[in-house]
Amino acid sequence: MDLSSISGISMVEEPSPYAEKASQEVDRDAFIKMFLAQMKHQDPLNPMDGSEFAAQIAQFSSLEQLYNVNESLESMVAGQEDQGRFQTLSLIGKVVLAEGNELTLEAEGTVQGGLELDQTATCSVLIYTEDGLPVRSLNLGQLGAGRHEFEWDGETAAGDRMPEGAYSFKVVALDTNGDSVEATPHMLGTVDRISLAGGASTLYVGQTPLDFESVLDIRNSTTGEAVETAAGEATEENY
Repeated sequence: MDLSSISGISMVEEPSPYAEKASQEVDRDAFIKMFLAQMKHQDPLNPMDGSEFAAQIAQFSSLEQLYNVNESLESMVAGQEDQGRFQTLSLIGKVVLAEGNELTLEAEGTVQGGLELDQTATCSVLIYTEDGLPVRSLNLGQLGAGRHEFEWDGETAAGDRMPEGAYSFKVVALDTNGDSVEATPHMLGTVDRISLAGGASTLYVGQTPLDFESVLDIRNSTTGEAVETAAGEATEENY
């Protein structure tokens, strides 16, 4: 019998033209199955070369290490995300300054807001109901560049107390020539609760939801001081 005529068993079958295209990615389990199948079906008269076998063992070892490193990194990232979410719970009861033009008026007391100017301007704050109806106009006078805060007592110009709920405001800023100046509105209020639903932390200042990424400043409710309060100089303007 001529042994040279014996050919090795093919390791890979020709793919069927009707078969679906296989994924190009090979995970750890697939690699082990391919490796064992190769050893099982190798030609006993022409076994796998020792150097090739060692190379495949080294490749499997590298794959195993990368797999373990990837699992460890995923676990670390998940842990850091959870830790960051729960750390935001410490903000309950804190006063935050954030981007936005919403105001939440309670049954009693005042409500604060803020603004930021690029340059000196004469400013007014126009307060509206949730439906967009005008409620009050506060003249803040001339303010310099930077952040400022104002306070609304919750009343109309006639002295009537508005009902508790959500309100909004608009800042009107003019330079010495009467031209408009860029003014960014800011929310200012105490964090009442925090929602962790959906994998993200949502702060609530009154009825207003607030993303943590929009927070500009955090302070204690008892010791925090405003950057610059303009409420003391505010005068009333009738619509």
